Amino acid sequence: MVGNGYCRSEFDSCVYHRKFSDGSIIYLLLYVDDMLIASRNMLEIRKLKAQLSGEFEMKDLGATNKILGMKIHRDREADRLYLNEKRYIEKVLKRFAMQDSKPVSTPLAVYFRFSTNLSPQTEEEVEYMSRVPYASVVGSIMYAMVCARPNISQAISVVRRYMDKPGKVHWQAVKWILRYL
Repeated sequence: MVGNGYCRSEFDSCVYHRKFSDGSIIYLLLYVDDMLIASRNMLEIRKLKAQLSGEFEMKDLGATNKILGMKIHRDREADRLYLNEKRYIEKVLKRFAMQDSKPVSTPLAVYFRFSTNLSPQTEEEVEYMSRVPYASVVGSIMYAMVCARPNISQAISVVRRYMDKPGKVHWQAVKWILRYL
């Protein structure tokens, strides 16, 4: 793609973009065998599709409503694009037995106070926390954060600091974040 005038994103190696003389931009997102093209310039979209069809075997599925498990909602009047990871979040909640938990309205409660002093201090606490899927849950939530939920980034940045030796309070905070999702 770089040879065809596209620039690879410095933030995501699966994203390419190209700016045209009329000021329009076209974005090409590639992930394994999925591709998404986005631009206001329909002529350039058609040109890119024709070029790629000549180089690769591909099937044009038209306008998309999902990619990588995320639903896409386009509000053309408001000039907005929304990503929804509801299905992924439901899977995460079910995987960690939190699907029936009571929802909360904030990413993290104000009463949580964190420090490394809250890490396990006794053998019993170490044993208990060894059975807690802390890193797995935090990783799952981080995926949601990166893809479509930047509103939880501060809460995640707090709980991920304790990945080495999480304590019960850290685990309660992670479960709180799950309840927020």
